[in-house]
Amino acid sequence: MNLQGKVALVTGGGTGLGKITSLILAKSGMDVAINYSTSQTDAEATVEQILKLGRRCIAVKADVSSSHEVEEMTSTVVKQLGRIDVLIANAGTTVFQPFEDLNGVSEDDWDRIMSVNVKGV
Repeated sequence: MNLQGKVALVTGGGTGLGKITSLILAKSGMDVAINYSTSQTDAEATVEQILKLGRRCIAVKADVSSSHEVEEMTSTVVKQLGRIDVLIANAGTTVFQPFEDLNGVSEDDWDRIMSVNVKGV
């Protein structure tokens, strides 16, 4: 598949698997929009790595659980990179809770996990 010149939006694209995916897409010839919610420094560092590969790349802050922020994010990507050809819905969150105390996850934490991991996709 020829990915040269296509544009990808990677949610959670500045860290972990999202970062690795963003770099692979850029090495495959794609321009990349990296979404982040809290990890701005990491997202900007990933942008710099991709720019050094000769691809266009931007970082865009948005909480994927907010439809308003997602609409703004996609509008920004289209304005700056021209279009979106590929979406990698990678953003996710969790709360680390001992297995023997899974009932200890608060309702607020549960709502946040579902909002990001389910609604965000």
